[in-house]
Amino acid sequence: MRIFIIILAIIGLFYSSITKATKKEPVIVTSSKSIDPYSMIKEGELLLKDGDIVTRLNQDPTSYFIKNFNRNDKSYSHAGIVVIEKGYPFVYHIVNGEESPDEKMRKDSLNWFCNPRKNLAFGIYRYNFSTAEIINLKTILNKWYVKGIQFDRAFNLKTDYKMYCSEMISKLLLKATKNRIITGTTTLNSAEAKSCSIYMHLPLAYTSNMQIVSIDNLYIHSYCSLIKKFDYNFSQQIN
Repeated sequence: MRIFIIILAIIGLFYSSITKATKKEPVIVTSSKSIDPYSMIKEGELLLKDGDIVTRLNQDPTSYFIKNFNRNDKSYSHAGIVVIEKGYPFVYHIVNGEESPDEKMRKDSLNWFCNPRKNLAFGIYRYNFSTAEIINLKTILNKWYVKGIQFDRAFNLKTDYKMYCSEMISKLLLKATKNRIITGTTTLNSAEAKSCSIYMHLPLAYTSNMQIVSIDNLYIHSYCSLIKKFDYNFSQQIN
């Protein structure tokens, strides 16, 4: 009987070791320990895949105005989407201001998009796309880029000839996946409607009924996973 118990104990330990060895828990790194922002960007480049969403927080006051429309995560104020071209990742996005005087869709390197001289942080998020969906995504995005889609100052979700950054990505996800991936929208409250009316020079009657695609609408989604966050302020604290 004693030998039988010992054999059972050995079998139990053996089974336990196999279970622990084969069980793979998902690991998501939420911040970088790099001490140099440019090293963070290099690290980020190696992580990027077709269709990844890259978010950033710019240093200018407008970014703080924009990020506050996020309901769940106020970390970021701008976003682009990645396409790998000849082995190099480019970030497609739409922006206005001095970064894009003609206000047309741009494609930039991650180094440009996440420039530490102008930004405080960036993040990488990923949807799981099929091969066909990636082909659709690239085709649609290239068509928009060649067409020269411009920044939409009216933030009107009903028009496609002009779009803002998160609107462009939301509509791209919808079209490329044939309605499989639908992002949410955010309804402005009365205070936000008033501030938007003043800041964007739009009638209050218009902004009071306005819905937008906020930046966090893009990545707080059941189909989307965080790949990594990079915080330049964290690197400065280490130094």
